[in-house]
Amino acid sequence: MKIDTPADFLQKISRNTKAFESAVTSGDLKTAQSLAEESATLFLKLARRVPLREQFYRDQAKEWKKKAEEIVGTTKAKGQNPGTNMIDDEVATAPGFTTPVRIPFIKPHHQVFISYSKPDQLIARDLCSYLEAEGIFCWIAPRDVLPGSNFPGSIIDAIDDSRVVVLIFSKSSDNSPHVIRELTRAVTRNLLILPFRIEDILPTKNMDYLINTPQWFDAFPLPAQQYFGTLTETIKTHLANPEPADYKPDNPGAE
Repeated sequence: MKIDTPADFLQKISRNTKAFESAVTSGDLKTAQSLAEESATLFLKLARRVPLREQFYRDQAKEWKKKAEEIVGTTKAKGQNPGTNMIDDEVATAPGFTTPVRIPFIKPHHQVFISYSKPDQLIARDLCSYLEAEGIFCWIAPRDVLPGSNFPGSIIDAIDDSRVVVLIFSKSSDNSPHVIRELTRAVTRNLLILPFRIEDILPTKNMDYLINTPQWFDAFPLPAQQYFGTLTETIKTHLANPEPADYKPDNPGAE
């Protein structure tokens, strides 16, 4: 797997976490150590690439370093070969561990919900990767729907926990009942909706009612990716303002 974006790093770490837990449970400490070391290194790389989350990622790297060192101590006590420590030297050592325990993977809390229709999935994913490289973490389906969870319920929770909704606006999303439902929820939560228009069309009445905003972003002529920078700066400006302490949705009865 080629890892290019912060989102790719996070997905790889998430897979490593599950494999680490399985290896510890089965007693395969050599594999568990290797996975812990790799995860620590990935978090360090994230720290360098996402300055706004640098300390968070360095703390996560230290936790994985601790697990790897603990496994080394356990295997030495059993007379096994613990393998070679491959972790970046920047991670501080932390001795004094006893037995391997589960490390939950902590995903940074998202601030932006990306609403899109299936034909626009590629642009939505590219935007997600761009924003996360800038330190703005996103919720995007299906990536962030936990296995076994209720899909519609996960979307509602994700919108409620967001501060900004970015709509990838196209003919397809304009006619998508799923997108309409997402935006309706965002409106009831008083969220900022930023339409990112990738086709030169006007919204239907239903859509126009929901996204009646002066902050349109025309992302054409294509490729739409060349307009990500301007959109990102607007999102950063909005997120820099503190969320009102007395925040309440306009229409609680619509909950």
